[in-house]
Amino acid sequence: MTSHRNVMSLRRSAATGLIVTLGLCGALASPGEARREMLTDAQKGRLHQAERIQLDVLALTDQGTADPSPLRTAVTTRLQALGYTIVQDPAQPHDLVVKVKCEQKKTWEGPVRSGGEADQPGDADRLWAGPACQFTYRLDHHWSDWRHEVRATAPPETGPQSLAHLTDRLREDPFPFLLAAEWGQPARLLVALNEPATTAPHRVNLISLLGNMFAVEAIPPLSQAVKDPDPAVAQTAAVALGTIGHHDCIPVLLELLKSDTPAMHLAAIKGLGRLAPLHPQDDIVPALLDRLPTRPIAAQIEIVRALGKTTDRRILVPLRALNRSVQARSRSDSSAELKELKTALGIALDQFDGTHTPE
Repeated sequence: MTSHRNVMSLRRSAATGLIVTLGLCGALASPGEARREMLTDAQKGRLHQAERIQLDVLALTDQGTADPSPLRTAVTTRLQALGYTIVQDPAQPHDLVVKVKCEQKKTWEGPVRSGGEADQPGDADRLWAGPACQFTYRLDHHWSDWRHEVRATAPPETGPQSLAHLTDRLREDPFPFLLAAEWGQPARLLVALNEPATTAPHRVNLISLLGNMFAVEAIPPLSQAVKDPDPAVAQTAAVALGTIGHHDCIPVLLELLKSDTPAMHLAAIKGLGRLAPLHPQDDIVPALLDRLPTRPIAAQIEIVRALGKTTDRRILVPLRALNRSVQARSRSDSSAELKELKTALGIALDQFDGTHTPE
């Protein structure tokens, strides 16, 4: 029996280690990074340096092809704002081809391996049959499997009206930022982030992309963005600093832990949770443990999740104590928050001993 228990313990430990490893890989690897891994070093270098774009725009309605000029102008203006040079003539020198197919009724062309619906498993893009523009790009003779879709969600109308609505959407959609991130060009995103005219929703998008790119050069502006008066911008910046994973992000987020704003406090915890397993010798774990007993349940849930990403055994005694308290409270409290905390504690403790039953 003892031998069997030892074997089972080893299996649990191995399985937990695999889950933790996969979880960290999933948390740290963005879809764009995964795609670029399939490129040669020379191709990656060309993507990073891409500046001249040949733009191929097609407009389709129920009556056939239509004039793509307004669509092309909208796309050109947005890409030029990021510093790209747009080439219309294929004979002219260019680094990449960007194709934009805009349709009154979207044609489904089958599933894609990445981009669009593949990067958002819960989003049934393939079921959309209304007006849409689909973005793809080509490097040399190879079409990337990356895809981005821009929709006009107005009720079905005539072809010209649908294309007009799509043109309006292209003036606001973040497609230029997504392309720059896909090609590994954080400098262009930083320029857009610092533009006074950049809207708050676009700043949120830019900050999130810079975090997912692990853009170390974005740390100074993101450290300022956590003070932004727009809550969404500030909270996204805190999480992005954690995603970047650099040691220089730690002091900023530890300072944010003192925030009196609950949402900002939670964002700082999420950011620190991403940094904790990367910097086990720093003050992240003690700082989170210090706040664990006194915080509301919503904050406790995030702290437990953050601590559960580490293999620091200092978390065991306080998490087990909290777990005993939660187990006792759950007999008379069936709230969704308490159940969520109970689940988070179970996951965090299972990586150490394979069980989270009360002692």
